[in-house]
Amino acid sequence: MAFEEAYLSVGGKQRELEFEGGEYTNSKSQLGWDLWQIKAKVQEVALPETRAVTLTCAELKDAFDFGAPDGEKDQFQMETEMTIKWLQDGYDGEGYYCWYADLPEEGCIKLGVSESGA
Repeated sequence: MAFEEAYLSVGGKQRELEFEGGEYTNSKSQLGWDLWQIKAKVQEVALPETRAVTLTCAELKDAFDFGAPDGEKDQFQMETEMTIKWLQDGYDGEGYYCWYADLPEEGCIKLGVSESGA
């Protein structure tokens, strides 16, 4: 059990992990177990997995043109990996921004219509 391994790894004793009637007999290990379960529930609620993103074709084309400005004829550019992420505080307001995955310091673009009208 992952909890018991973690408990032992931080100095807990094996004898403190006796289990009786659905609870640990040692109050310290029972408290640890209760906290372990609370943490697991909080993580389930606080960290929903979001792996999907919905973009318009225009936004996808913006990202493509930024990453591969020479289009399909340049194979090196076609293999470029781009990162797309929603930013609340992007330089041109909230929205999806795109940048080179391996060179984020090179800057980014906002996908779609910008607040400045560009």
